[in-house]
Amino acid sequence: MNDYNPRSEIGILNRKGKLAVSPEVREVILRAIYFSRITNGAFDITVGPLVRLWQKMGKEKRLPTQRELKDTLSLVGYQNIKISDSMVLLGKEGMRLDLGGIAKGYAVDKAIEVLRKRGVKNALVNAGGDLYCLGKGPSGKWKIGIQHPRNMREIFGIIRVTDKAVATSGDYRRYYVIQGRRCGHIIDPSTGWTVQNNPMSVTIVAPDCISADALATGVFVLGLEKGIKLINSLPGVEGMIIGEGMRVVKSSGWKKFEVDGLTERMK
Repeated sequence: MNDYNPRSEIGILNRKGKLAVSPEVREVILRAIYFSRITNGAFDITVGPLVRLWQKMGKEKRLPTQRELKDTLSLVGYQNIKISDSMVLLGKEGMRLDLGGIAKGYAVDKAIEVLRKRGVKNALVNAGGDLYCLGKGPSGKWKIGIQHPRNMREIFGIIRVTDKAVATSGDYRRYYVIQGRRCGHIIDPSTGWTVQNNPMSVTIVAPDCISADALATGVFVLGLEKGIKLINSLPGVEGMIIGEGMRVVKSSGWKKFEVDGLTERMK
């Protein structure tokens, strides 16, 4: 599922525009389309051309021109993915899928599935910050630290979960500074611009990691008000958004992961 590997299924699909894919890749693409729909396009795996454009901008230390953005945006749109049985067709020449916002979550879920089949009751699977907490940890519920989005030496807080997935999207690890402007790696598919400063971090707790992974990205693009509204509309999903000025917005059920009504602080 690595689009940077020309021999991977996604690499071949991006190059040829059409491919009979494996059941696993088909499943991930279908789930991605579902999350695109419920986020109104804020999550979109067809952002591949925009990702490449911003990588180029990072190297050249400049912002894209309006023409570059317009041309690249014309290749973005999950509605142009066509699926018939195992066949996947990209409806426009030059389209590229990027599964970076969903593939890790899928991999975590598959790992948990294997562990459960083998009778494992308690485990934590972590794939680059996207994780699933199976059963209990060494001292009861698993304790998960949430990174402070502006102080890399500080944990913003801790939540406690069991049999839940947790994923965080933020602008604090992967970003470019271009002409004094902080440009994160998460891109708004509707504008082509990177999401900047608001929000700074989104943490999602969900029944499975593919949902947590995709929603963390989608909510990040939606922002505080639209993002928290979406979270509150989804059964079994909770979230916390840290916005500009360290404004914190929490979903209606987030409190159950907290201690004494507050996110437990690292001591």
